[in-house]
Formats: sequence, structure tokens, C-alpha cells
Amino acid sequence: MPTSTELITTTLTETFDLDPSEVTPERTFEELGLDSLALVEMGLMLQERTGVTLNDVPLHTTIGELAALLDRAGADRALTAAPNSTR
Repeated sequence: MPTSTELITTTLTETFDLDPSEVTPERTFEELGLDSLALVEMGLMLQERTGVTLNDVPLHTTIGELAALLDRAGADRALTAAPNSTR
């Protein structure tokens, strides 16, 4: 199973024809040349692939920050779905 960073990188390179060497965790979406419409499109694709809804990702967000957000959201979903969850 790919990491969140790998999933974001793959989504960006396949959808927006970006060079994989340019898509690094410290790059912002703005630095990659994406606009707000592209972020909405990417968010919908990631939601389809992960089940995590992403709302209003700012252009100045880095790939690493978004990956951490996906990881936290995925962990929260797993805890909520666990039958003996203490949440």
C-alpha cells in the first residue's frame, strides 16, 4: 500500500503531467503551478482513493503537510470504525 506522500505524488504526476522529481514533500501546490480548481480536482481524486474528504486545501500547503493530514484523517477513521474504540 502506498504512503500518503506517494499517493499524492502519483495523483499529481498522472493528472497534471508534472515531473516526479519536482513533486517533493516540501513543495507547495502553488510552487508546482496548480490553481484552486486543480486542488479541488486533486482533492476529489484523493477522496475517491482514500475515502478522506479534503476541504479547502490552501495553495500554500506543502505536499508533506497534506500527506500528514491524510494520515491523521485515516487514523481517526480507523479508530472510529474499531469495534472497541474508546472514542
